[in-house]
Amino acid sequence: MAVYGSEERLRDDVEATRLINQDHKCQFNLARFAAPPIENLRVGYIGMGNRGLASIRRLSKIEGVEIRAIGDCYEYPITQARDYFASIGYPPPAEYYASEDSWRDLVARDDLDLVIVTTPQWWHAEMACGAMEAGKHAATEVPLAFTLADCWRVVETSERTKRHCALLENCCYDFFEAMTTNMALQGVFGELVYGAGAYIHYISPISRVFDEPMPPFSKKAGPYRTIMSVLEKGNRYPTHGFGPICKAMRINAGDRPDYLVSMETDDFVLRKKFEEVLKEGKEYHKQFVGKTFSSNLNISLVRTVGGKGLQVQWGQTSLRPYSRIHELSGLDGYVQKYPLPGRIYFGDEPVGEEQMRELEEQYTPELIKTQQENALKFGGHGGMDYICDYRLIDCLRNGLPLDITAYDAAAWSAITPLSLWSATHGSQPIPFPDFTGGTWKENPPLDLSLRGGGTTAVKAD
Repeated sequence: MAVYGSEERLRDDVEATRLINQDHKCQFNLARFAAPPIENLRVGYIGMGNRGLASIRRLSKIEGVEIRAIGDCYEYPITQARDYFASIGYPPPAEYYASEDSWRDLVARDDLDLVIVTTPQWWHAEMACGAMEAGKHAATEVPLAFTLADCWRVVETSERTKRHCALLENCCYDFFEAMTTNMALQGVFGELVYGAGAYIHYISPISRVFDEPMPPFSKKAGPYRTIMSVLEKGNRYPTHGFGPICKAMRINAGDRPDYLVSMETDDFVLRKKFEEVLKEGKEYHKQFVGKTFSSNLNISLVRTVGGKGLQVQWGQTSLRPYSRIHELSGLDGYVQKYPLPGRIYFGDEPVGEEQMRELEEQYTPELIKTQQENALKFGGHGGMDYICDYRLIDCLRNGLPLDITAYDAAAWSAITPLSLWSATHGSQPIPFPDFTGGTWKENPPLDLSLRGGGTTAVKAD
């Protein structure tokens, strides 16, 4: 129980959620929330590691955005960002890196509209709530949280402060996922009855999860990476696979998860590898002695109140091709992307190249069509990172509701604690909390058109 620390704390979190969920009512519907438009969006960043540095490179290309402040708890990533801004002649943002609490000074500034959180994952909920309490909109890297209590906290804070908390789930904007989600919502596949997603990403070599970080990297980076990858049961990274199928199946927008069942294998890799590295005699490795290692594969099943089924997998230690699955099964059609290129079926065989091009022309969302060239130019996992960033900025600049709200962020991230509980309790079913407070019945589905927006430009080279 690396995150919770004990079985008792996990049990208390699950019981608290059960009690909250009995009487929870929405106080302010975030799914329909359109904040006042902010033409010139002033942005602050917390976390200047790989994700943060890549993000500022993209946002610095978008008109109507001013990056006013950057923060980290170490100077070396700040230095990388400082050098980048200098290289493009960008006005240098204020810097915060004196301590692990310096981010609190950043969010307290009175000249920020949006705070983007790209820190280690256990900080996401805390920092997002801090930003919203300080009157800023927040956007955080995935996942939102590791505990149910933090999921609830973010939802409550967002509703009470009337500030957005966006989840930067880039996979919802991958080109094939966005197109097939649009097709599903238009009824092309008939009624969807089942969806599957995953994050299958083999760590190679396995031994690197036990590598001791060396300068300029902090020793804390090792335990962080190891806790995320190998010191916990359950699905540790659910949103990449779960988010896109939830949008396609109208989760939180016409249907909602009812309960979850999770099962996983034993660990057949990590313990053996750790015993090998322990023989090196390094003091650093002693902190992992006696720890429980994660499984090779976790599979979680979710049944919705509408009788639909969703599956989400997670695994990083079995030699398998990368996969997010992205499977949608409807009464009139079927979709699967991984591990082969995306395929669409209306019968026993996938559609051919010519028909696929026709479908792409007809159903690729307007957002993707207009920004695909920029996405390929500015990159980020093939361009979906750019689309995710652009969409968030454009919605805030035009005063539009967000595609991914705190309700989605909480529900998708809740897979982690729920799967942990179920997988460690004989795969018993566990109720899935309704973070929308009942508004899922009326909330609108995803709309990737540019209705009311699309006015945000990209800077010329």
